[in-house]
Amino acid sequence: MVSVGLTGGIGSGKSIVAEMFKTISIPVYNSDIQAKLLMETNTEIKNEIIKILGVDSYIDSKINRPFISSKIFSDNNLRNSLNNIVHKHVFEDYKEWSNNKINSKFVILESAILFETGNANSNSFNISVFSPLDLKIKRLENRGMSIDEIKQRMEAQWSDEQISGLTDYVIINDEQNFISKQVLSIYENIISKIND
Repeated sequence: MVSVGLTGGIGSGKSIVAEMFKTISIPVYNSDIQAKLLMETNTEIKNEIIKILGVDSYIDSKINRPFISSKIFSDNNLRNSLNNIVHKHVFEDYKEWSNNKINSKFVILESAILFETGNANSNSFNISVFSPLDLKIKRLENRGMSIDEIKQRMEAQWSDEQISGLTDYVIINDEQNFISKQVLSIYENIISKIND
């Protein structure tokens, strides 16, 4: 199965792009959603998280997101440790999921930290969604995030500049260029390369 990565910094509109691929019958694996699910259902992950972050990481077997966020977004080492624990399991889960999509032209691995985890290297192609900084901040403020929270989250991810030289395709989400046209163009280009 041909694997295509999809990433974008917080507030870039990566999820909107993922939904557009779904409308043209491309299966999308959402790493962020699956990571949260595995963090609550996989005993090995739970034990490792408690080992590095403490018992307050869970409340009644559910992840304590505010607690974990307060720990990892102020400590790069803890964040990297958590990512290493969770994302190896996520990638294994993705591989199993993608093996069942035999009737699809390709599948998409949607991940906010696609390049940071090294998972981009396993894909045939990678797509990155970029947005102007002021628009990203505006979108995140509309979600109720403070400027300090936004800054912390953005600093925890690679910049658009870091990613731009590594990605195969770029989608510009600036509320001026039509995203749908860009998605369709990339879809057609990937299909043509698969069929070559």
